[in-house]
Amino acid sequence: MNRINRSLVVYSLAMAALLLIAVTVMAAIVVNVAIPFSGATLNPCNGETLTFSGVLHVTVTVTLDGNGGFHLTQHDALHFTATGDQGNSYEGGQEDNNEVNGRVGVEQTFVLRFIAISKGSAPNLEVNVLEHMTVNPNGSVTVIVDHITANCRG
Repeated sequence: MNRINRSLVVYSLAMAALLLIAVTVMAAIVVNVAIPFSGATLNPCNGETLTFSGVLHVTVTVTLDGNGGFHLTQHDALHFTATGDQGNSYEGGQEDNNEVNGRVGVEQTFVLRFIAISKGSAPNLEVNVLEHMTVNPNGSVTVIVDHITANCRG
């Protein structure tokens, strides 16, 4: 597993823990957390190795409806910088809002997408992450990062 996969797994586990706390207490809860991340990955656009670091700021509100359902709102703000071993620099950010109405025991699927913008002539990079989340009847949460792809954006 490369380092970007590990960073995304850490993010997913943090989100699962936040949701687990909310489901366990059976009440609305707001969680506000900043998650630093770093690592290295291969840029498929030009073959260089990117070393990256940044912070993901997440605010989550979860409310249970008392009938086995939940409503989740999430705000993410991501910012990172990266340097390639060919001397290219990248910067990226993403900010988004998600709302999920779910039932306990039902899988939810999310696609996370962000862009690494080149500060020079190297191509920009789009990263897509497919993530599955399930809230089990006992209140535990499972999050699996299923598939990560990267595409050149020109």
